[in-house]
Amino acid sequence: MHVHLDPLLVTQHGLVTRRQAWDLGVTSDQVDSLLERKLLVPVYRGVFRDPAVPVTLDQRALAAVLAAGRGSAVSHRQAVALWGTRNYQCLLSEITAPGVHTIPGVFSHRSTRPPQQTVLRNIPVTTTARTIIDVAPFVGPAILGKWLEHWLSSKMLKLDDLEEQMVALTGHSGVPVTRSALTDRTLLHAVTDSPPEAALGLLLANAGLPPLTLHHLVTVPSGAAFELDWSLPQWLVAFEMDGYGVHLRSLEAFEHDRYRRNELEIEGWTILNFTKRQVERRSNVVVNQVRRSIAGRSLVD
Repeated sequence: MHVHLDPLLVTQHGLVTRRQAWDLGVTSDQVDSLLERKLLVPVYRGVFRDPAVPVTLDQRALAAVLAAGRGSAVSHRQAVALWGTRNYQCLLSEITAPGVHTIPGVFSHRSTRPPQQTVLRNIPVTTTARTIIDVAPFVGPAILGKWLEHWLSSKMLKLDDLEEQMVALTGHSGVPVTRSALTDRTLLHAVTDSPPEAALGLLLANAGLPPLTLHHLVTVPSGAAFELDWSLPQWLVAFEMDGYGVHLRSLEAFEHDRYRRNELEIEGWTILNFTKRQVERRSNVVVNQVRRSIAGRSLVD
């Protein structure tokens, strides 16, 4: 008896499970016949591929998920490859699934908290935010930083989503590694004075705001010159990072900050001050205040 599975195989990246075949009216004996005639090739137990369809990353990823069953998703290093990043090839099959799964050739993670996942090219996969946190303990900080740079700049990943996942996954070993990679990054190849300053610039840049200027120097009519952390000079708005207690160590420094701020505001500047804690835990508030600070303001020459 001729068995035709092509439509199913094409829509499933060249894959079919024994259960899917059964749902199409193909018996186990008929599947075994296809295997004997090499019209199907076994990948994992109960998962087969069409030998006429090239083996691809997508096919390998979906095969592992099909083998693991409901609730599983491509994750960690293979998820990075599936989402796509520069100069990275992953030959490892890697999933996260509820319960314990021993699948030959598949690196399987058991998660007590169901991973945040989506569907990419018909393949269940962890979201970019969850992927970054999951993969963080498995790669060096330099590599993680490059992946973050690529995904954030291409808008595949939103900083708010990443922050939300880090809060939700408190205790996950990847959270501190991810947070460290974020604050240690050099934003847009600029040299910042501190990781918190870099984090503020990264947050604002990825919020879709106009391009920021780092360390803009303002000379006021009195001749004094003041350097700003981050600014939008065309709107005369600046954003500064404050460290708790730093400016209270010296009365002279405390008074100079007030003199500096007064001089800038007399010349029309609006200065918004933020803390590391606000950037990390209240990023939405920070972005909202920045947006409101430039709303309705006129551009200056």
